[in-house]
Amino acid sequence: MSDGQNEPEQDDARSRLEQSQLRRRMLDAAQRLVEQAGGLSVSLENLSLDVVIKEAGVSRTSVYREWRNKEAFYVDLLCNLAGPNWQGTAAFDEETIRLVRDVVAERLDLLQTLEGRRQVMLEAIRQGAEQNFRAVVTSTQWRTYVALTATVLSMPTDDEARARVQEALQTSESTFIDRMASFYEDMGVIIGFRLRPHVDSFSTLAAAGASVVEGLGLRRILIPDVVEKTLSLPGPNGDEEWHLAALGFLGIIDQLVEMTPDYAFTIALPQYLKRLSDREATLT
Repeated sequence: MSDGQNEPEQDDARSRLEQSQLRRRMLDAAQRLVEQAGGLSVSLENLSLDVVIKEAGVSRTSVYREWRNKEAFYVDLLCNLAGPNWQGTAAFDEETIRLVRDVVAERLDLLQTLEGRRQVMLEAIRQGAEQNFRAVVTSTQWRTYVALTATVLSMPTDDEARARVQEALQTSESTFIDRMASFYEDMGVIIGFRLRPHVDSFSTLAAAGASVVEGLGLRRILIPDVVEKTLSLPGPNGDEEWHLAALGFLGIIDQLVEMTPDYAFTIALPQYLKRLSDREATLT
């Protein structure tokens, strides 16, 4: 039997657990409602706290014990939507990553020559950038992220809530840039390109590439006919259609990277496979 000395500690632990569960259920419920609505609008006025409470299946009293008012909950929700669940601009599309890797894997024989490596890189850009663009413009998360950024800009500069949401956005953006930089570095190993001397890191490439894709995504809202127009360029097997996102990204690639002169496929392939294996190990 317990002598009662540990009961307050147990009650505190139970209270903390219940508080944590309450917060998670409320924030998850609000996120589901945002997704169902097609993304966050610049204002949260249309998101009723009572509806969130009903969706979460928690008591109103418990909610107001955790958040003094709906504004306090909304600030926590904005931080939650900024990350870590959605991580950055949401431009990190796993399907794009798989597509680019497949493009390279299907053309390993071309990596034996400089001309072939350039051909593989061009095809990876042509297909990958358009896929990434499609993923971004159809993404509820991306629309929410854009709205979050606009919301931060509309807040007073000395507002504590603005500082919190901005910090959450910055953390998510850094996570996204780091992941993309690592992916581009992988591609540099297997295809055989490196950063030009004036570029300090692959993060620069990641930031510039995302800006092209997302910038065109925003303009597609206003001028879809211009943004969606493709250009026909000569390819190894005839003319190829290039989306503006792919052409814009190609321009960045040509300015920021160069082909590695001492590339050796027999060395590059095992290095590339080891990088992928190490990354998979860190995720499991």
